[in-house]
Amino acid sequence: MTDPPPAESCLVSLLVPHPRRTAVLVADDTRSFGTDGQLRRSRLPTVVLPSVEPLLSEILDCVDVVETGTTAVLRQVITSTGEAEDGQPHDNGQVTLLVEFDAGGTEAPRGWTWQELDSDTIAWLEPETARSAVARWARERAEGWSPLRPAWSRPGWLARATSWMVEQMAADGRPAVGAVRQHQLWSLSVVLRAPTADGDVYFKCSADGFRHEAVVTRALAERTPDLFPEVIAVDGAQGWLLMRDLGAPELGDQDESLWHEGVEAHAAIQRSWLHRTDALVDLGLPVRSLTDLAAQVEAMAEDQVLMGRASPDLRERWLATAPALADSCRQLDEIGPGPTLVHGDFHPWNVVFGAGAARVFDWTDAAVSHPFIDLATYVFRTRDLAVRRKVVDRYLRTWSTEGGEGSLSEAAALGLVVGALYQVQVYRALLPTLMGDGADDDMVGADLGWMNRSLTRHHTGVESPI
Repeated sequence: MTDPPPAESCLVSLLVPHPRRTAVLVADDTRSFGTDGQLRRSRLPTVVLPSVEPLLSEILDCVDVVETGTTAVLRQVITSTGEAEDGQPHDNGQVTLLVEFDAGGTEAPRGWTWQELDSDTIAWLEPETARSAVARWARERAEGWSPLRPAWSRPGWLARATSWMVEQMAADGRPAVGAVRQHQLWSLSVVLRAPTADGDVYFKCSADGFRHEAVVTRALAERTPDLFPEVIAVDGAQGWLLMRDLGAPELGDQDESLWHEGVEAHAAIQRSWLHRTDALVDLGLPVRSLTDLAAQVEAMAEDQVLMGRASPDLRERWLATAPALADSCRQLDEIGPGPTLVHGDFHPWNVVFGAGAARVFDWTDAAVSHPFIDLATYVFRTRDLAVRRKVVDRYLRTWSTEGGEGSLSEAAALGLVVGALYQVQVYRALLPTLMGDGADDDMVGADLGWMNRSLTRHHTGVESPI
């Protein structure tokens, strides 16, 4: 008997495909059929990690049924969030993932065998949480890759990206001194890592809708290099970005008393692009005006599909409050300051801080809009109201030349609400572009979640729950 997995752990199932058949690797400890003729359960390879959010590189360090140095991971799918249907955590708080590998050799490792997949065998596959994802993979195997499958989740991409990365590192005078490894991967981006004599180098590629991130990051770093990653090379057509290690820990992993450092750095970046937004648009950034957002908020009440997905309580509150929410967008637009660069996913884990300096990274969803909407994704990462208020206060100090204290405080309060509405629209556009409408990354219903947050913040402001 094996010990139960630790609390707040992650169970990772491994989908290792046969190169020519719709078959996957399973444990060779049972036969497909018992002596009674009944179908037996087949078990995928699994590993357990003591973290609910392991990096892909951490998962690969635990895998022994695949040669991870030569076999690419194509996808990583969240198959269970560790919560019961009522939203409460299971007793062990376990998250489950499925990691899909590219096809390798035809010979199964010792102790494992190939299992042909059909609806019957999938129905008996273990772990149970992997069955739905395996079934979707089997359909793709038979019918062809989904058009929503990102480039890095297709065979051959990793070899091309690795070759470019190694060439650019050598040209920069920082040749790789070890193998390129997959560091992290999901539906929106992939990150590779390679060691050099003076630190690691990172490669990032984002989904097609965010391909501008590479050229945008380079342009931003050229204006204020101390506040951004050091960019080594860019392939704008591919959306490939090569950067040096950020050289400091993520701010979100540091004491919350330091979190104001992130918003001060971000405000400095935003101020540097105030009245210079034409250059950002030329780089490919979308313009998301608050006038348009107000109109979209009002139109959402007429969206029968969206309202049908909402719970009765959420729908009722939204219909009653939507006019006031739209007015909040217009009020913030009138107060100013004017449009500038926004991050779109700004939080303390997208900032590093060390030696008294902060750098902001992960500009995947950068756009041109009202700067204060970025407060909505940052402030509520802590439950400590004193920290929240300090973060807002330090952010407003950086903007003090753009308005009076009263008007800026009003703008910040509105930004917490309007920023949540901004996220609703971002997810409404994003989810249909992802496989399973974002189910693979636990993003199903993210638009509804932000609708609920916008309503809560409209009534309770900075004291709203996380």
